[in-house]
Amino acid sequence: MPEINLEDTIAAISTPPGEGGIGIIRLSGPKAVSIAARMFRPLNGLVFEEAKSHAVHLGHICDEQGNVIDQVLITIFRRPKSYTAEDVVEISGHGGLRVLQKILGFALSLGARHAEPGEFTRRAFLNGRLDLAQAEAVLDLIRAKTDRSLEVALRQLAGKLSNEVKMVKDELMKLYAHLEAYLDFPDEHLEVYSSKEFQSKYKLVIERLERLVASFSKGEILREGALVIIVGRPNVGKSSLLNALLDRDRALVSEIPGTTRDILEESIELEGVWLRLVDTAGLWISSNPLEQAAMERTKRYFEEGDLFLWLLDASEGFSEGDGAIFKELKGKKVIPVVNKIDTERKKDLSNLEKLVSRHEVCFLSAKTREGIENLEKKIVNSIFEGELGQESIMITRLRHKKALEASLDLLKKSFSTLLKKESIEFVALDLKQSLDALRELVGEVYSEDLLDVIFKEFCIGK
Repeated sequence: MPEINLEDTIAAISTPPGEGGIGIIRLSGPKAVSIAARMFRPLNGLVFEEAKSHAVHLGHICDEQGNVIDQVLITIFRRPKSYTAEDVVEISGHGGLRVLQKILGFALSLGARHAEPGEFTRRAFLNGRLDLAQAEAVLDLIRAKTDRSLEVALRQLAGKLSNEVKMVKDELMKLYAHLEAYLDFPDEHLEVYSSKEFQSKYKLVIERLERLVASFSKGEILREGALVIIVGRPNVGKSSLLNALLDRDRALVSEIPGTTRDILEESIELEGVWLRLVDTAGLWISSNPLEQAAMERTKRYFEEGDLFLWLLDASEGFSEGDGAIFKELKGKKVIPVVNKIDTERKKDLSNLEKLVSRHEVCFLSAKTREGIENLEKKIVNSIFEGELGQESIMITRLRHKKALEASLDLLKKSFSTLLKKESIEFVALDLKQSLDALRELVGEVYSEDLLDVIFKEFCIGK
């Protein structure tokens, strides 16, 4: 991203491309109001540059020759009480692409610069309106696919995570101040090594950080969705199961083994959780190069899946091929699913029950949908290993997890050094670096490269 100059006035279309009832052009910066005043002709004769903040006005956008471009509603937000903490003007026009482009082009010709991706939110961060974790939550809010992921993003935007990090930082600052006092005033005989209360504070902060790090396993799935892979021998009903879970015919189904030779991926929502369902090629021994290639692609998914639905055929019983697939899934989250329970020929499944307990197995018919609802509940419970709960604080981004892990590791190192009664300088140094990792999380310290990486994910206009 080019270097950001906060003295520039930026402009962009903030609504998605295409036709709609309303389209919004946003301006932000020191000249936002004066540029808008040259474009806007209020119907009530208002002098726009004297308009009050947070007020909406009806009028026309006219070009320099006085020709009407569009009838609009225009809203002014005077600094610092705006999204970017700068003067902001939002023009709500009709949602046709051509008319919005004409309004934007006129604004650019009057001295505005086209905004970079995420530049409005980046300015909000640089001007202190949001911290970095809150700025990232803006994007999560826009991309939320379920009510649960929306709730998590809203809590982060409201500052729940930032406040938790701030409380941890405050506790670390108290510890750090005590260590610094010990170093600066050695004659005061301050207790450090032998103080049980001092050690207890260390332990409490460590536990707090550990809980935050542990929340990532759930938070990432809520934000990104869980990858659920359907695996099994050919013709056990994998494509039928995919169709049953989607409640529509997405995958081609036939009695011919090996019908599915490519990976099919579809998404659904179950109990507020976004799932990416993958139908894979059947795993078996084949000399067909095309089938071998399909099976290799299936095995690559073994490294990525959050949960595996291991499908077996009730009419054929447990086979050596099923056992080979189970070995491939060792160490992964697996739900054994026995399909085709509606068939008359049910063979012995005792070998399956030697590998897994019967209560872990889900029996169903993808054809009649019997047992599908039970499987759906098992999927959600297996992904989250029990109830999801309504945690008020949850981390959803890998950047947050790495920052918290770095802070936690350094804090544990500092505490270990303290318990060994080694030099307080080393104890304090690790503690300070632990604090710095938390400052990076919320953006108290940052690099321009980091901001470029974060905000390039945003759309232009946000």
